[in-house]
Amino acid sequence: MVHFVPLGQLNQISCFASDLSAVRQLELVRAFVFQNEVFGVQLAERLEQFIRQENKADFAGDFFCLVEDQTLWGVFFVSKAGLVLTCIPQNLPEPVFQQAIPLIASQFQRRKVYCVSGWSRGAQLMAAALELHLAGDLELSGRQPVERRHYLFMCYDRRRCRQELIPQYQVVRCQEEQLEQLYPLQSVYDTVEVLPKNQPFKEQLCRSNLLRSLRLGNVVAIPAKNEVFMAKATVSAVSWRFILIGGVYTAETYRRKGAAARLVQWLGEEAEQSQRQAVLFVREKNLAARHAYENAGYFFSGNYEILYY
Repeated sequence: MVHFVPLGQLNQISCFASDLSAVRQLELVRAFVFQNEVFGVQLAERLEQFIRQENKADFAGDFFCLVEDQTLWGVFFVSKAGLVLTCIPQNLPEPVFQQAIPLIASQFQRRKVYCVSGWSRGAQLMAAALELHLAGDLELSGRQPVERRHYLFMCYDRRRCRQELIPQYQVVRCQEEQLEQLYPLQSVYDTVEVLPKNQPFKEQLCRSNLLRSLRLGNVVAIPAKNEVFMAKATVSAVSWRFILIGGVYTAETYRRKGAAARLVQWLGEEAEQSQRQAVLFVREKNLAARHAYENAGYFFSGNYEILYY
């Protein structure tokens, strides 16, 4: 029998043996996510934040464990804003997948979801649960995702890098005071690569997200002349063994000159220094970006999806 458990209610968890303490159960969940970390880098980062937070009831979202006969098959997270992240291995058995759909759908009754992000198996499970939930709501019946995007998930391997094809541009870690120079790149990136169809661009939100990344030291860029940047990239998440790269964007003037490849190569090498592996996902149809990342040493690992509602 498949069931799930809200991780935040530690005193009520019974997903494993009943004689296990809440602390021990949390350790087992952490061990599962660590073992399957590549399937949920963003979730792993959130889980570590959750573990460190003393008052877990105040955490900005909820974790759920998908369990079958005391076997943990997956973990997913729903933020208070409505973002769903998954850490569900690609080998999730079909019977577990099917049994989990109505259970997960029941949890969406009190939650407004705007985005699902994860490897294809986990994203498809969440999409099926949301479809069932929406079908049962008369006001929402027939509603489909606004947009469903397909990506390739890629991992860095220094041995695969074609060094002779990567220009050795200077890469700098950006500071708060460089927000205005970076904003033109970030705003176009958000408009072209992030925003779903029919959703307006919000300048203040773009600026605040960029400022937050700058304060965390997560933005790197390649300087050009006149105090502007030819390209930028952001570290979107840092987990135990991985860093997730996002926000890679090159100004039109400097495209097809190796800037994006140089940024992700630089981040790949930097990740290695902290005993981590750099990963990223790229749209299937973006052949130019795929080629650049492959030259930089990144290889295909699996399929990734993002769904907007």
